[in-house]
Amino acid sequence: MTRKRFIAGAKCPQCHAQDTVVLLMNDLEQIECVACGYHDQRPTAEQIATLHQATVSDLTHDDGVGIVQFKPSKS
Repeated sequence: MTRKRFIAGAKCPQCHAQDTVVLLMNDLEQIECVACGYHDQRPTAEQIATLHQATVSDLTHDDGVGIVQFKPSKS
């Protein structure tokens, strides 16, 4: 069974409408805008771990020091 909850004060990343974003909670956490139909999914723990491992292995030097890059969020 999928539970739906509105996220108070949230703006849709696509149409920027406020109070139209619904959190869908089932196996995966997803958001959906009821105004424009935009949807997105939170990455699973496995996807995050895989991404983290790839980033660490790509950016770590022999001395164990890594590079940290901050990227602006898409708004």
